[in-house]
Amino acid sequence: MDDAQPDPGSTADPDDRADLEALAAALTEVGRAVRDAVRSGEVGGVGHDGHVDDHRVVRTEGGDDVFGVDARAEAALAPALAALGDRWPGTAVVEGHDEPLAVGDPAGPWRYLVDPVDGTRGLLAGKRSAWVLLGAGRHARTLEQLEVGAVVEIPTRRAAVGLVAHAAVGGPAHALDDDLTGAGAPPRPVALVPRGGDLARRFVTVVRLAPGSHAPIGEWADRHLEGLEVYDDLAPCTGGYLVGLAAGNDAAVLDPRPLLVPGHLAAHPYDLASLVVTRAAGAVVEALPPGPLDVPIDCTTPVAWAGYADEEVAARLRPGPGSLAG
Repeated sequence: MDDAQPDPGSTADPDDRADLEALAAALTEVGRAVRDAVRSGEVGGVGHDGHVDDHRVVRTEGGDDVFGVDARAEAALAPALAALGDRWPGTAVVEGHDEPLAVGDPAGPWRYLVDPVDGTRGLLAGKRSAWVLLGAGRHARTLEQLEVGAVVEIPTRRAAVGLVAHAAVGGPAHALDDDLTGAGAPPRPVALVPRGGDLARRFVTVVRLAPGSHAPIGEWADRHLEGLEVYDDLAPCTGGYLVGLAAGNDAAVLDPRPLLVPGHLAAHPYDLASLVVTRAAGAVVEALPPGPLDVPIDCTTPVAWAGYADEEVAARLRPGPGSLAG
């Protein structure tokens, strides 16, 4: 891969800006294809009873368990992603795959990062939406070097609408609600506006998805949030947290698991593939301890991260030096 590293914020060239916006929008179409395949139940293998066994783990690869529903998503993802190769060729790091996938000519400059279904367990239980997360950057090696992002909601069967959003670095976040009732209604514009201000009775989540290791995380959370009446939303879905920050549902999310319980469950880079969208909406997304997300684009690196509705909330809740020592 070329060693040249572009400045992700360098998009003054109108042609370059238009190309980035076009790719970001194209990624939403990839996400829509995955969403529709998952909701249709018509793509992929079948179980012994003739129905797709979405709940069965079909393999463990690329940083996580791959369920039947994930395999169905991958079947739709592959051709949709390949269609980008003529204009934006390169390789894709995809959750559930140990090796990168070619997107057109693998020698091309684009590096994609994809989680086909983030929030599988909540979706399978019918509790809440999952999300298709996509990002890309030219010669990108770290999360900070992603230049575009997209996120597409995979709602539960009872939902009537699904969020679709995309952004390019330096530009605004574009969001729509797709009508999923089949009535043919056009998408409806949605404003993604993070909500800062008073933290009382807001959602400030410290992620604890680490079975058997809640105690050290909870002890740290109690110390860090002392004096605040705030609520947890302990959903196993990083992409959902990022959307919640962008949409104003969440004031802050902190995920210190790799620091407090190293070697346990953790977020991986693909879980933050859509971070460009959240930042474009105005929220802060950064590493823990505080700093840039200079983590490699792969399927295995544990990521300690934090998101805040705005800089004011970040200044109030950002952990100080040494406070996250395991």
